[in-house]
Amino acid sequence: MALIGSIRKNGWILIVLMTLALGGFILMEIISNAQRNSAGDINTLGKVNGAEVKRSDFEDYEKLIFANSKSNPYQIHAQSWNYHFEKALIDQLAEAMGLNVGPEELTDLQFGNNISPIIAERFKGADGQPNRATLSSIKAAIEGGQFTDPTNRAYWAIQEKEVQKERLQSKINALVSKGVYTPSWQAEMSFRESNERVSFLYVRMPYDKVPDTEVQVTDADYTAFLKENPKLYDQTEETRVIQFVSFDVLPTAEDSAATYQGVASLVAGMKAATDDSTFILSNNGEIDPGFTSKSNLPASAADSMMRLPIGSVVGPFLENGTWNIVKIIDRKTVPDSVKARHILIREANPASEARIDSLKGLLESGKARFDSLAVANSQDPGSGAKGGDLGWFPQGAMVPEFNEVCFFKGEQGKFYKVATQFGWHLIEITGKKFVTNDPAVKASYISRRIEPSTNTQRVVKDKAIGLIETSDNMEQMIQKATEMGLQPQSSAPAKINDYTLGALGSGDDARAVVRWAFDKKTEKGDVSKEVFSFRDASGGYFDAKYLVAGLQSIMPKGKATVESLKANPRVVQEVKNKKKAGVLTAKMQNVADLQTLAVQNDVKVDTAINTTILQAAVQNGGAEPKVVGAAFSATNGAITGPIAGNSGVYFIQVISEKSQAQAPNDLTLFRRQAQSTAVSNLRIGLMNAIKKTADVDDRRSNFF
Repeated sequence: MALIGSIRKNGWILIVLMTLALGGFILMEIISNAQRNSAGDINTLGKVNGAEVKRSDFEDYEKLIFANSKSNPYQIHAQSWNYHFEKALIDQLAEAMGLNVGPEELTDLQFGNNISPIIAERFKGADGQPNRATLSSIKAAIEGGQFTDPTNRAYWAIQEKEVQKERLQSKINALVSKGVYTPSWQAEMSFRESNERVSFLYVRMPYDKVPDTEVQVTDADYTAFLKENPKLYDQTEETRVIQFVSFDVLPTAEDSAATYQGVASLVAGMKAATDDSTFILSNNGEIDPGFTSKSNLPASAADSMMRLPIGSVVGPFLENGTWNIVKIIDRKTVPDSVKARHILIREANPASEARIDSLKGLLESGKARFDSLAVANSQDPGSGAKGGDLGWFPQGAMVPEFNEVCFFKGEQGKFYKVATQFGWHLIEITGKKFVTNDPAVKASYISRRIEPSTNTQRVVKDKAIGLIETSDNMEQMIQKATEMGLQPQSSAPAKINDYTLGALGSGDDARAVVRWAFDKKTEKGDVSKEVFSFRDASGGYFDAKYLVAGLQSIMPKGKATVESLKANPRVVQEVKNKKKAGVLTAKMQNVADLQTLAVQNDVKVDTAINTTILQAAVQNGGAEPKVVGAAFSATNGAITGPIAGNSGVYFIQVISEKSQAQAPNDLTLFRRQAQSTAVSNLRIGLMNAIKKTADVDDRRSNFF
């Protein structure tokens, strides 16, 4: 009591202490954020040649430009960064070159005769062209001071910057393209590369014919590889290879039985239901909008669905990993194909419906012909010009609402209106073909996918946790996983902002693994202290996979070294293949007959017919420029080899010598083709070349 009384008398002390404690907590959080973001300014997402990319601008851009996008959030981040990165470079380069986009030019790009590709794509009309009416109304609203909605104004302001960036980039490309020239010898070479051909037989000895255990790769081999391929594997940014062990979460027999019982419990209610729609919707089922032929019904239930009375319930039956029950609603014979014509008024709104009603009234009164109205009114350019005629089409070829009218509800010679995703349609069925006369079924379905239970997930996760607890380093992780019958896998070299891990997919789950791999505390050989969960990719609410990750290697930014090559799985395989090529070559000396060589080595003789130097690929072997190049210089009939290709060691025999194509006197066409190709490649590659020279401070990984 004395203590309580003391506190009451000195309550201000308690308040001060609590304030200090709260302030200290906030201060710690600020310091933690600053350290995590590696910068005092937590609004700086990055810098490009010193120009700041602000996080606030970046997020505003995403919210407005990608507001309705269903893309992966990390993909959106990547697209947004690329825009801001390029814009900073283009702005700097344009300023140095004295280029700009003036007010009049900007207006023309948005509303005039030289519409920007950005505006043309975002304001595309039904005919694929820019919707001039919409653009004119926006222009009038801006000029009249009526364009006041804050979101629309912000969107348009950002879009203007996009338009300016695209225009400046086009001007820079045009200036550089003017410097491209194609001399006569290059035009002639272009002609020969496209027209000279050679045919040859070949035997390929795949590198996997030699087990990895038969070759010993040394540092000297990597040094030689580096000398042969200077700069090829230089690192523009640091990459890391992640080795991981995957634990798949699969449903058990108990999970299947539980799912079966859940579906079976609905059979009686489904059969007794007088309102199928209400029952089906309340139990997350679906009603087939049309009639389905036997060949397209679930195989396990098709016979019963064609035989049992209407109102019967079939199942539960197992189909593609789901337990299902089906109620037969109706059965009828439907045409194999229908011929129809329509008038389309785009946008499914009241005004469009009113217009369709007006046209329908003219037809039903006999005051107009369908084909004439279609030519004058239909906004489907393909059929409109043909009087609305769509020709013959099978069931399912049209969107569901249109299909329902033509195959199940509509009668020939009558007029029907229906709304679809494309707008309002006025339909006339002009023909029906009954060939097979097979009955079709309309049914309602309730399906439950067999999914792993919470207990099943926990059992699998415990195994992953056990692997972590017994693995102090990656070497132990690999050993323990192998003992468990699991095969460790390696990722492709990952970059700090990556959000994809090969077959594991992309998104938050993969991103979490990459973030761990690039954490400042993570070192080569470390094993993750947490189990990474990967949710079901098809939308289920369960963990489909658990991952234990280890950091296999770190390849720092800069010039390639022996150590960085040894850390790159692709290079390791290339160097091994070079050693294997030596082993295979030693075994195949003095080859006199390809067929004998093929039989002795359990491979086959393949043929490459009319191959050009530009193709540089062979069947069953893929891209093999060395092999194709050797064929163009080989003597007809002689066996040439061994040739160490990308996928194996080759022996070839030319069966049709290189055709000597005579270049025409007038090379204008080929000069234009060569120049067009060069300009196209320049436009693609120029921005990448500019990016390589930029001084970039990319801090995205601190935020996403």
